[in-house]
Amino acid sequence: MRLSDEGIQKQLEKDLAQIIATMVPGSEGERLADAFLTAGAGPPITKQSLSELDIGNIINNIKLRHDVNLDRDLSFRPNLDGAKGQEKLKAAKKYWNALTAELELYRNFFQGSPSVCDLERAPWPMLVAASKKRIPLMFATIQDILKNLVPDRDQARVDEHLDNAMLMQQIEKGVCDLIRLSEWLAHLLKEHCAPMRDEWVDKMVESTRIGVEESSSESIVRGLRELLGILEAMKLDVANHQIRNLRALLIEDTINFEQKYHLSRIARRRINVEIAQRWYSYETHRLRQLSPESFLHKDLGRVQLEVFIHGLIGLLLSNDSRNDFPETFYLDHDRLRTLKSELHDLVYFEICFEIFGLLLKRLGFHGPISHRTRESLRNSLFAIIGEGTGHSSGWWTANREHISVELVRHALHVRGYSHSYDGYLVHEADCLLHQVFYSQCPDAFARHADAVEQTILQEILDCTNRHINSSPMEMFNSLIAPSTPPPPPPPPMSNISAPRPTREQSTSSAPDHLTNIVHRIAHIAMLHWRIWGPIVYVLPEDEDASSNLIAGDSEAEVRRTQTETTSGHRHSNPDEAAINDSNCPPPSEPACNSTPSPTPTPSPELQQQPSSSRPLASQAPEASTLD
Repeated sequence: MRLSDEGIQKQLEKDLAQIIATMVPGSEGERLADAFLTAGAGPPITKQSLSELDIGNIINNIKLRHDVNLDRDLSFRPNLDGAKGQEKLKAAKKYWNALTAELELYRNFFQGSPSVCDLERAPWPMLVAASKKRIPLMFATIQDILKNLVPDRDQARVDEHLDNAMLMQQIEKGVCDLIRLSEWLAHLLKEHCAPMRDEWVDKMVESTRIGVEESSSESIVRGLRELLGILEAMKLDVANHQIRNLRALLIEDTINFEQKYHLSRIARRRINVEIAQRWYSYETHRLRQLSPESFLHKDLGRVQLEVFIHGLIGLLLSNDSRNDFPETFYLDHDRLRTLKSELHDLVYFEICFEIFGLLLKRLGFHGPISHRTRESLRNSLFAIIGEGTGHSSGWWTANREHISVELVRHALHVRGYSHSYDGYLVHEADCLLHQVFYSQCPDAFARHADAVEQTILQEILDCTNRHINSSPMEMFNSLIAPSTPPPPPPPPMSNISAPRPTREQSTSSAPDHLTNIVHRIAHIAMLHWRIWGPIVYVLPEDEDASSNLIAGDSEAEVRRTQTETTSGHRHSNPDEAAINDSNCPPPSEPACNSTPSPTPTPSPELQQQPSSSRPLASQAPEASTLD
């Protein structure tokens, strides 16, 4: 029975894998043989994987076009995060092992090794041809990427030195001078890459030199790996330089570009805007009933924006897992989830501060708590939780015992006690936290969330009023905070007592962090409203109804199909006690189940699907992504 061409190729590769296992002793040979059979044919970095770093793709990348407004340090970087990144690293490691195995075959085939080659598995020419599985494609990839990076005047030089057929012929005849080739590449790379890459380039040459002089396939592959890494870094450098140069133009064109893009998706039913429209209509009706005075003596556009901001704050402060952001927020989803976690951290701190007050009363203290004491407690608790890290309720729950110890330590310090631990008070604090964190006091979160909303809402409205006529670039310059290093990681879970705050932590101002949150929410809200307001929330047919509603017309019809459970708002009685410490369950008890114009004016030409827009999938490049 004759095998098909594919079957013959697979059999040849199996024969070659057996040869590799014979040549390289021990488990190393088996590892290389397995990599030769199973690794991908192409290198981890290719011209195609880097193509999304081309200027044309940068300009049409919807995620980048949006993110550039909200991130001062926006840049491309290798995408090796998460499980997918680990899979890429694993696949890359197997590929480089396969390349090492292939070079071992070349060394034995083309430099002579009768004991290995005199095998009656297949005709010699067929084995040689089948062994050229990855190296030719590697040379072609290097050539393609280089030609994409160097100017036209150097194209001919690249073609001359990286002629694939010529290089493979030289390898077969044993006359390929890899050291000279690497030195030529180093000279070319240093002409065009940043000086900071020179040391890396020299390392590539040295690895190649060692590999040739010591007949080490592994060192030669290390040199090739470094070369490919340098080429990727050069491409990233070029792309990031283009982002910096084009930032102002990209930001100023944000509203026009995104409206065309989103209208195209709406026309093709690629995004559901009906839920967003119902959500906004519900918020309009709700605010009109709760606060009719907010609608008096204000122009229509300002009221519409305020309705939107009230609704957004409600979603951010809701602790109902069923309340999620409408699909229109998809480009800001990660940012909003982070803001939601940070706001919930503020709510949980207020709850802890109330329990701190109860502990002080147990100790006979009934006076006012100083701002210094509050800030000291805040710094200690956030040293445990990690401020701005987005852990939210889960992290507060996991650190409940540590928080209890810290609350008692601070309470004893305020009362002037020499000891810093009291087992009875720690147990009581833990019981109170248990009630709140496991929803035995359902109104506690809502009441404190309302207080946080009252603190930030007017600040956000004031911020939007100040920037209501600002251009996107003016908002960027005013509202995007300077770069700061990431916060330190939280301490290990086994530490009972939190580390005392450092001087820097002690002097860091909580209002500064709150101002940062206000600016981020206001910026996202204003940008979102200018983009989506005229095409989703406030359509021409809605204008009359909105005007009647704001004027107080009782006959105005408002779409109200969204239930209160999905509105994103909290309902609580401020007079109810937040924490019932008289019915406190023991900590060991099982937890309860819990889980620039203010008025958007629709543009006639935006109501139709733009023929020139290019709908793109907002996904990161295979080899690189936005950071």
